[in-house]
Amino acid sequence: MKRNSFAPALILAMIFAFCLFLTGCEEDPGEHDNLEEPEITVEYLSGEYAEQLLRDGGESTLGTIEIEKDSGGACSLTVHSMVIVESSISDDGYYVADKNISNTVPLSSQAMATYIKSPDGAPEVMDLETFISKVQKDGEKAASKNKDSEPPEKLYNVYIIGGSALLLLAKELPKS
Repeated sequence: MKRNSFAPALILAMIFAFCLFLTGCEEDPGEHDNLEEPEITVEYLSGEYAEQLLRDGGESTLGTIEIEKDSGGACSLTVHSMVIVESSISDDGYYVADKNISNTVPLSSQAMATYIKSPDGAPEVMDLETFISKVQKDGEKAASKNKDSEPPEKLYNVYIIGGSALLLLAKELPKS
């Protein structure tokens, strides 16, 4: 009789011990819920991120851009398609040709952008609001300048997916 009352107590003790051991082996449950975001750099945006957008069905267009805000704060982006043409006629060894194609799309509030502050500078990552402000100022300067003394246009590789612009990469022009 002693054997029969000892067996259920032993089984319950073993089940309790297994429960303690199994729950103690689990790592912090929150560690599996968070994905590590890569550092947002020009190299990441122009490499891995741009390639992912293209793999997901996006398209890339090189051109000049205009950004307009409506009364609700939503932005629309107009891309004037351009192409860089090698030329021995030009002092720079190239010229920028207009394809005479324009496309207007919404600018996503989650869009990422790079900007070149000076002709000799390299692109740098910029938050979207600052980027929009700089592009609008560039447009105002270009409109007010004499066409003969106009600085070279700023070109961007614009990545559009699902009808919205998600990535705007400032294009470094070839050095002569």
